[in-house]
Amino acid sequence: MRIAICDDEKRICSILAEKVGKFCQDAKIITYASGKELLEADELPDILLLDIRMPEISGMDVAKILRDRDWRKILIFITGEEDQVFHSFDFQAFHFLVKPVADEKLKEVLDSAQKELERYGDMSGKHDKYIEIQSGTSHVRVNLTQLLYAEVYDRKTILHMKDESIEYYGQLSALEGLVGNDFYRIHRSYLVNMKYVERYDRTSVTTLGGDIIPIARREYDGFLKAYMEYSRRRIDS
Repeated sequence: MRIAICDDEKRICSILAEKVGKFCQDAKIITYASGKELLEADELPDILLLDIRMPEISGMDVAKILRDRDWRKILIFITGEEDQVFHSFDFQAFHFLVKPVADEKLKEVLDSAQKELERYGDMSGKHDKYIEIQSGTSHVRVNLTQLLYAEVYDRKTILHMKDESIEYYGQLSALEGLVGNDFYRIHRSYLVNMKYVERYDRTSVTTLGGDIIPIARREYDGFLKAYMEYSRRRIDS
């Protein structure tokens, strides 16, 4: 699970990151000092703590862009002004935290956010999950449990399913924000379903279908940790 904190005040970012890490010990914590930095990131989080008042681009504007990109994970606004709460509902915000954020309240909201992810099968892997894409002139409902991996090629995203391949125009980062914790972005151009990993080494993953997918050097350690967590979830389920 990835949790991102976006706040232009570095001190607040650091404090929140420490607290979130304490309450969610298995999560990967990422911090961003601006909305621009967040929007340019290769990875999208499962849970986002987003400050509303930031220079250059506000948290509200960031939220709108993310929702327009079909990012549908947990959004938690943080701000020093309670009157902003009503505007947050326009972006399907999960919760609203007022600075200074109390430890008990933060833990309560994070616990609820994780349960919400589990409820929709994003972390447990127990339920089939579907997304809808537009491929050519057709709207296609895609069962993510049948998706071996996705790749980007020539501005298209290609979904390599168990029985077919589906192409559509879209960003891999947008898909990454929808698929859940059973998938990992092992390379700028590849997103792999860990359910279908047959073997791996430091340079590549081989799927059960026999395809060999490169692993970016900087992603290997993260993939290894994610795969161990995935295996543990499968054993516990």
